[in-house]
Amino acid sequence: MNRTAVAAFQILAALLFCAIAIYVAESDIDMRWVVVGGMTLVLFGFVCYRTKDFWGNPWYWATFGGWFALHSVAVVVVQRNRPMFPGMLYGIFGALESICLFGLLIFLFNK
Repeated sequence: MNRTAVAAFQILAALLFCAIAIYVAESDIDMRWVVVGGMTLVLFGFVCYRTKDFWGNPWYWATFGGWFALHSVAVVVVQRNRPMFPGMLYGIFGALESICLFGLLIFLFNK
């Protein structure tokens, strides 16, 4: 991809991010879901990017998707039954979860 296309894509992504941020700020969406969803996307995205060598293996996607499904169920159960945890706790648990997922993927697929 040439530099002009990359720059155009980055500008488009930044504008899309701003549009989503404005929409969330103006809507009645509960911010605890936005924070947890954003952290989930960042942490899972980072693990997915760092393990891109395994993308061709369908079992990788099954493992990754299964972990994501378990994470999503756990977050919904915790968020519905408890008041909002401080963001720092989500950051710590998210980092630990990412480390565990990364380690599992490396263990299973790094051959």
